[in-house]
Amino acid sequence: MRVAILNNPGGLSAYYGEIFQAWGLPIFDLVAPGALESLDASETPLLIIPDQRNGETAAQSLLDYTERGGTLITFLPKNEIARAAGLEFKIEKETPLRFRVTQYPVAGLAGELLPIVGRAAEYELSDASQILGFLSFPGSYQGESVGAAVTEKGQGRIVSVFFDLALCVLMLRQGDPERAEFVPEGDGCARPSHMAADIGPNDTAWIPYADLLGRWLVDLVRRYLDAPVPLLSNLPGEAPGILLYSGDEDHAEVAWNDEQLNWIAGAGGRMNLYIIPNGTRSTLEDSQRYLERHDLGPHPNLRPLDGEPVSKRLEEFERQIKMFNEVFEQKARTLRNHCTAWAGYLEPVEIMERNGIEMDGNYFSSTYMRDREGAPYAGFGSALPMRFIHPDGQLYKVFQQHTHITDDVLFGNADYSFKLSPEQFEAILDRIYDDITNRFHTPFAVCIHPSNWAKFSSQQGRALLLRAGERGMPVWSFDQWLDFLKARDSWRFEKLEWNGHTLEILLEGESAHDGLRALIPASHGRLQIKQLVSLGTVVPAQRHKQNVVLAAVPPGETRLSLTVEYEPC
Repeated sequence: MRVAILNNPGGLSAYYGEIFQAWGLPIFDLVAPGALESLDASETPLLIIPDQRNGETAAQSLLDYTERGGTLITFLPKNEIARAAGLEFKIEKETPLRFRVTQYPVAGLAGELLPIVGRAAEYELSDASQILGFLSFPGSYQGESVGAAVTEKGQGRIVSVFFDLALCVLMLRQGDPERAEFVPEGDGCARPSHMAADIGPNDTAWIPYADLLGRWLVDLVRRYLDAPVPLLSNLPGEAPGILLYSGDEDHAEVAWNDEQLNWIAGAGGRMNLYIIPNGTRSTLEDSQRYLERHDLGPHPNLRPLDGEPVSKRLEEFERQIKMFNEVFEQKARTLRNHCTAWAGYLEPVEIMERNGIEMDGNYFSSTYMRDREGAPYAGFGSALPMRFIHPDGQLYKVFQQHTHITDDVLFGNADYSFKLSPEQFEAILDRIYDDITNRFHTPFAVCIHPSNWAKFSSQQGRALLLRAGERGMPVWSFDQWLDFLKARDSWRFEKLEWNGHTLEILLEGESAHDGLRALIPASHGRLQIKQLVSLGTVVPAQRHKQNVVLAAVPPGETRLSLTVEYEPC
């Protein structure tokens, strides 16, 4: 049982793979147009067709595939594919829009509407189509149209989505390329937060909407595969969520660093300390002490170059990464810039890739200098790590991990701060953690500066750890998280066979990690698990309010074989 993605770099084929990878569905293959005629619908029952904006590819082969029983999921369908699905194109729709799902539950979604940016269209449907959701304009009753529909075709079906989902997720996560280098009045530098796409009102800022839009597609794929499709858990062990902890050293005293680092280690956590390599009081000997229990990374300071050309800022960015490696005698793996100063659109990511940086923490979920929305997913709506991708389809070897709160913005006394008291923050934190552990099952990333910890944010910084522990959320550094992601990313479901009552699974990878788990649905339709045979430990759990079984990969192993037998409820 495999999923095929038609390989079209301009249609962001690789990003559909990243969405599947992020949510733990590594059963996909990129296929060339020439391979469509021989695609076996019994072995590969579902095919993703990215937006064919540059022309339609092998339409007849695609329709033959549905006649043989395959399911097509197509975005902004055109010409023959649209006609076969009973669709007639009407107009391009302006964005931003909202997508209201009306058929089938979506993991993590509880009635909220999902923002849509990028490209969208309105179609006229035939009576044979079943509507899956609607598109509407935020703040407007008028202008609603169908957003997704399914039409039976031959022995298979065509699922039509009337917006470019991959482009939408890209823009929601990475920002709008047209906003690169935008600096709002009152600020002094370009930042990722200033590139956040215009989604209209912040009515969705309490949910990771970019992630949940991807999850809608993943759940749709699993439904049309018509089997209890397992996932590779996106979290380590049995954890229902995870707290990613970091602090930007800026110009803190070494004693302030030690105070924060010692407290977090004493509470069982690990964090990243990001250091300005040419502006720190920490010596090589200090760094070696920090590294005994925590992780370090560079904190390049581009602020002295505010207003200078992008090329000059990029040159300084790379220089400071190399300086960090030399001064502290280690290879930097993750980073965050001072004040999250940025240069261009994805040019800093290219420099990260060239210098071995594998995770970026610069994208704060914030509407900084734009409005006062302080919900955790404002601006970008993302929590899951995914690799950066260029709009032309080039996938980078750098994970984008959004950071959701920073202490100076929420608790400080500066004009831009939200000035939340510790008591008010704990009430908000309860809501955030309850949602993460019961609805979203995603990481939550924070930046608590050592200097602020010493002056005003230690109470909130401690609450983050203590409340996470109460909910079974481990506290990891960005580097520690990266280790898990890299190991997980090397694993694939090499075998998924379903005969109507027994599921045979073979999961294989290149890198072992004790935190890896296969997530098996406890039920499928009117069936429930009767027996699960595995060499690893097996633990029942709930994910997205559904009963599942978490099967552990045995320690040190790079292979997990499972046999799951289902019986009528």
